Amino acid sequence: MPSTIYDMPLLLEKEENNNTVLVWEISEPLENLISLTSNIDCSHLKSDKRKKEFLACRILLNHFDKNLKISYSENGSPNLNNHQCVSVSHSGDLVCIIISDEEIGIDIEKISEKSLRLKEKFINSHHTKLNKEKSTLIWCIKEAVFKFHKIGNVDFIKDISVPEFILKENGEIDISFKNNTLKSYYFKVGNSYLAYVCK
Repeated sequence: MPSTIYDMPLLLEKEENNNTVLVWEISEPLENLISLTSNIDCSHLKSDKRKKEFLACRILLNHFDKNLKISYSENGSPNLNNHQCVSVSHSGDLVCIIISDEEIGIDIEKISEKSLRLKEKFINSHHTKLNKEKSTLIWCIKEAVFKFHKIGNVDFIKDISVPEFILKENGEIDISFKNNTLKSYYFKVGNSYLAYVCK
């Protein structure tokens, strides 16, 4: 049986590499999410989509630990009140978080042709055999690196190098970021790829 949040099924709850990954597909109307988070104010957000993402993230955190609170630094990176590390991502109706004792970055992206159209902005020239799945995953990994870094100022071509790889449903890739090696782990979630990056 899948895990649930307030009787609503989680799409994924995964423990690996000392990390916890939670993925939820938000199918509930905004009013339902507000009723579940009556102590959380989202009135500062303009769009219903942003409000749903904001509330869904906090519901996921509450599922992991009811005492967890999230705040954001000046550069927009998330922080937890228990000194663990957290990273958050949204794509369409999907929201995901990862919680770890180490610095971490996560991203989730729906597989689409858009990544192929924009490939010159983020894909290195050694990747020659590309399709929308592979280009989406490379974009996903590089976004996860950006979130891992937290302080911006990242050139997706010059600073992040993803080696050539054989695409699978899930896998692990050593990547280069500013002359350091990071571990990236990825897996498919429906019609999306999720990737997270750590040391």
